[in-house]
Amino acid sequence: MTSIRTSTLVLALAASLAACAESPVGAPSPNVTPSASPAPSPALAPTAGPHRAPAGPPRAFTDTTGFDPMPESEPGDWLDRFDERYVPFREYVETDPVRADDDRNVLAFVPVGPFTSREREVMDATVELCGIWFDLPTRVLPAMDLPGEDFQRSVGMGTAAPPRVQYHTDWFLQSRLPRNRPEDAVTLVAVTMGDLYPGEGWNFVFGMAMLHRRVGVYSLVRHFADFWGQDDDAEAQRRALLRSLKLVVHESGHTFGLEHCVRYRCVMNGSNSLDESDRQPLHLCPDCLRKLAWNRGLDVNARYDALAALYTRLGLTEEARWVEDRLAVLRTAR
Repeated sequence: MTSIRTSTLVLALAASLAACAESPVGAPSPNVTPSASPAPSPALAPTAGPHRAPAGPPRAFTDTTGFDPMPESEPGDWLDRFDERYVPFREYVETDPVRADDDRNVLAFVPVGPFTSREREVMDATVELCGIWFDLPTRVLPAMDLPGEDFQRSVGMGTAAPPRVQYHTDWFLQSRLPRNRPEDAVTLVAVTMGDLYPGEGWNFVFGMAMLHRRVGVYSLVRHFADFWGQDDDAEAQRRALLRSLKLVVHESGHTFGLEHCVRYRCVMNGSNSLDESDRQPLHLCPDCLRKLAWNRGLDVNARYDALAALYTRLGLTEEARWVEDRLAVLRTAR
């Protein structure tokens, strides 16, 4: 699998893959334990179009209060399996990442396959979060059916449960989504309750994106207790919501050129399992926030205000409290 700058990006993969599977990212790099982010160099001028300079205190990108450095990987974690390197801000800018412009300024989503009312509520929350996260209008397109047998396989779950149908990501990324991306969409992301796989040798993937085609797909099915035969109680529903929110902003962050974060606990960390994903926060570290703020011209404090309000409404108390604490740091005069 080639570099994520030029090919398909795997967002989160199964707990085990074939021994011959290549690392999806390039040169090895040790984990970095930062004491603080490097001070920003003078802001790079926005290119032509509606791009605007970020608003908000510069210390939003330098003050590390409330951010945890990336710990040593546990056996089987993403960085235990794959070598990934830190991408500095200027290098990110020089890769010419996808950006919204006058002609393409909508985040488009399409549900694929059936959803229960509860599952659709979670999808709708992920779409709403994306609108705030990236400061762009969103649109949900008419639903599509899941692909036929040519893009399916049947796999056993290692239990007494019957085999489960999985759907090949090529159908989404190579065929259906590029043809159906609206003209005014900066990205088109498919959301499904179908289980996904990218090829033989892979157990499953939570999602994938193709940067040059500005499309992605993610599956919510493994986030729900029903998939695992567990009780769907209030805590399980909260966990499914939180997992889904993390996945969609991670997925969509990749479509804007953000690579996996290796310096901090960050929603852009790679994930090799649900357990590892559960250890990751629902926020961007200062490094990744700086990249997105440059890309989108974000008003950082206004964005945090909107996120806190959404998390409170969704009952995500810990996430709302973290955002409010971060705002207090940024609004403290120094």
